[in-house]
Amino acid sequence: MTPVIPVAVDDDTTVRDVLRAALRTVWSERPDLIAHGVCERSVVGALLVALTPLVATWERGWKVDVEYNRWHPEGLEEVRQKFLPGFEAGKKERLVFPDLIVHHPGHDGPEHNLLVLEAKKGTISPRARAHDYRKLTGFRSVFRYRQAAFLEFDGRGGRPRLQWFTDGGPAADPTRPAQEVVE
Repeated sequence: MTPVIPVAVDDDTTVRDVLRAALRTVWSERPDLIAHGVCERSVVGALLVALTPLVATWERGWKVDVEYNRWHPEGLEEVRQKFLPGFEAGKKERLVFPDLIVHHPGHDGPEHNLLVLEAKKGTISPRARAHDYRKLTGFRSVFRYRQAAFLEFDGRGGRPRLQWFTDGGPAADPTRPAQEVVE
């Protein structure tokens, strides 16, 4: 059952509630992805499918995209230099695309960049978590996303966990799992 979501996106609670609702949908309707160790890209793709109709009800034409690579090269370089020191080690590591975004394609700023999400599956090391936390901080700083979330899940059917990044809030601890368990 799809929840009724308000048409206007006036506050951050609405964004968070919609992401939680989409996660609940994926976790209940796609156990084949959730419990069998399927690649995180497949899970994020299912999240896009669940999130898109919810976001489509909002005013102003918000879009959901995965691994969106329309990034400005100078902005990506700023994220790499300021937030990801030593990130140039290998060719694969140079890619800096968020796993999922909610935005107005072709526009910049907080009025057009609503949510950026990074996802990790399995046993997540503090180093990997810290890397994604820095990346999310960079996306918020450089591209001015209103909200950022880190999604982690075990790939064996356990509940998803979210870590939210907010202005002025306490820094997330990468040595501990994401704080919010989505039930």
